[in-house]
Amino acid sequence: MVDVLQNPKYSYLLGKQPFYYKALKILFYYYCKTVFSFYTPLKVTGRQNLPDSSFIFCSNHNSHMDVALLSAAAKKSFNFFGMLAARDYWFDSWMRRVAINSVMNLIPVDRKVGGVRKLPIEDTLKLCRAFMDYNKRNLVLFPEGTRGEPGTILPFKKGAASFSINLNKPILPAVIHGSHKSWAKNKFFMRPTKIHVYILKPIYPNEFIKNRPLSEKEHEAAIEKMTNTLEKTIKEKANELYG
Repeated sequence: MVDVLQNPKYSYLLGKQPFYYKALKILFYYYCKTVFSFYTPLKVTGRQNLPDSSFIFCSNHNSHMDVALLSAAAKKSFNFFGMLAARDYWFDSWMRRVAINSVMNLIPVDRKVGGVRKLPIEDTLKLCRAFMDYNKRNLVLFPEGTRGEPGTILPFKKGAASFSINLNKPILPAVIHGSHKSWAKNKFFMRPTKIHVYILKPIYPNEFIKNRPLSEKEHEAAIEKMTNTLEKTIKEKANELYG
C-alpha cells in the first residue's frame, strides 16, 4: 500500500505549495481583509492569545464567512489554514479539488460506511501533521459540526479534542459575534454590519494527558474532558455576548 504522504493527489498539503495555489489564496485573503475593513468592519480582541506554534482554531459557527473571519483575526493568509473535508465529495472529482484548493487547503477525511473508512483516520492525521509541521500552519475545526443558530451553542463533537491530543497541538478557542447578521443561513448576499472575534486562551493537550502513555480508556476520557472544557469555554463567552 502506498503511503498517503506519497499520493500526488494530496501533494499540495506537503511543504511549499505551487505558485498558483499560493497566489490565489493570498489574493482571496486580501479581498476578505478589504471586505472586513469597509463593508463588514471586523474588530478582534485577544490576539495576544495566539500561540507561537501550530494550533487548531475552534469557534462557534453561524455563517459561511466564519473561516475567513478567523483567518483575518489571526492576521494569517489562507495558506496558513487547512480544513477537514469529505474525501468522497471533494477529492474524487479533480475539478472540485482544484477549484476549492485554490482558496482553501482541504484535508481529506472519510465518512464511515458500514463502520469502515476507505481512508483510515491515521492517514488523515498523517496529512494534518505534515501540513501543520511546515511553516507553523494551522487547522480550523467547528466543534458543533454544523452551522448553528446565533447565541445557541450545539453540543460539541469530540473531533477537535481528538485531533489536538493525537497531533499534540493546542486548541485556540474563539467566539465570533455578528457574522450571522451579515451572512445568515440561506442568504445569498452579505449585508454590512459590525463583527467582533474574541480569541480566548489556548487549551493545551498536555493538560489532559500529562505527557505519559495512556490506555485506550484513559485516552477516550482525556478526549471527552478536553471536549467538555472547550465547550464550556466557548459557551461561557457566547452566553456573555448573546445574553
